[in-house]
Amino acid sequence: MNRILLFCAVAFSVLMSGCTIREMSLYKGDFEAPAYHNFVGVGKNLQENSGISNITLSGVYVPDRSMRIHGLYNEPEDCDSEAKDCYFTKSRIKFRYNLDRFPVMASYTHLYKWQKIIAGVGVGVSKYLQGRFIFGMNDKNYEFGAYGDIGYGFGEGKYSYKQRVYDLFGDEYGEYRYSDKYIGHFVSAFGGYASLYYGSFGVTYSPALYAPWRTRELPISESYEDFDTFFDFPKIISQYIGLSVWITDHWKFTSGATFLTPVNMDQLVVTGNSSIGFWF
Repeated sequence: MNRILLFCAVAFSVLMSGCTIREMSLYKGDFEAPAYHNFVGVGKNLQENSGISNITLSGVYVPDRSMRIHGLYNEPEDCDSEAKDCYFTKSRIKFRYNLDRFPVMASYTHLYKWQKIIAGVGVGVSKYLQGRFIFGMNDKNYEFGAYGDIGYGFGEGKYSYKQRVYDLFGDEYGEYRYSDKYIGHFVSAFGGYASLYYGSFGVTYSPALYAPWRTRELPISESYEDFDTFFDFPKIISQYIGLSVWITDHWKFTSGATFLTPVNMDQLVVTGNSSIGFWF
């Protein structure tokens, strides 16, 4: 009799564990976003059918670190009757980017000009390592084009999430947990630039769509596991406008401001940008 009861208890436990569904959704998050450095152009007419390189040191001043993102939700996904996503319900996320004040980025760029077409590649090092491609037009008094970035680094994520568990009978129970970790992730951006210049002076406008977090997983507290996110990390619109001056034939100084807004345009953060570059 005891053996029969023991067998039934074990069988029931296995059945319950096999039919238990666990889900996790973000409740609140503060994520570090690295300061973005828009491409500011060359600022002068380059010689045709020749290449040029530069080493640049860039700095960013961030007076207000906080960028709150409104209207972000854990979104349910399409599912069939047997998928765990069917249990998931839409919920609001309290979300904020903390703009990183790490002040300096060192970069190397090589450009080549065929007649009026210019193209190039570059690499930058700050808290993140990133690569850049550039393609555009360069003429006597103007230039314009497009550029894209991809990078990888570690950013701090402070977040709380709710763990929901559904048992065999569909009953739900859950709890909130908190994590504070440095998380490896990709960053990316795609933008354009346009400059007008005369003599040694120039003015540049450079907009970009910036994705400071490219990941679909977040670590679970006190665990080596990850959980899949039910949302896309928000993107930022970065718009730079500034002035440049060629001090000599090899040294160029730039200074300007960058206007950062979430895609829904409900907040504005302004940063100061400057750089000094050696061209050879």
